Amino acid sequence: FSWPFREPVTTEEAEDYFEVISNPMDFQTMQSKCSCGSYRSVQEFLSDMKQVFSNAERYNQNGSHVLSCLEKTEQCLIDMVHKHLPGHTYARRKRKKLSARCQGLEEQEGDSESEPLDHSRGQKRKK
Repeated sequence: FSWPFREPVTTEEAEDYFEVISNPMDFQTMQSKCSCGSYRSVQEFLSDMKQVFSNAERYNQNGSHVLSCLEKTEQCLIDMVHKHLPGHTYARRKRKKLSARCQGLEEQEGDSESEPLDHSRGQKRKK
């Protein structure tokens, strides 16, 4: 269930990803950073991990398969931190889920000439 986060997102997978996400992160990039000694602390590593999950949460629609994978993968991380890194904590502020009514209001408040929302978010692998 960690497949959506293993490699960098490409524009072929998600055309507007880099318009929405300004600081992309994925497990492959994190592994490279580990291999070359870029992380100076556990907290730096956990910060990148939070970025992976926050990006996925920001980009993908509620109820998407990617967000389901996020919940499972993040819970595994929490369990591993507790088991293997005593004294370290992992906590991430999660996005508040908007009610359908609030989402509708947000769409109505937009510029009438703006492009329609891309409803394909969450259908492809995105971080």
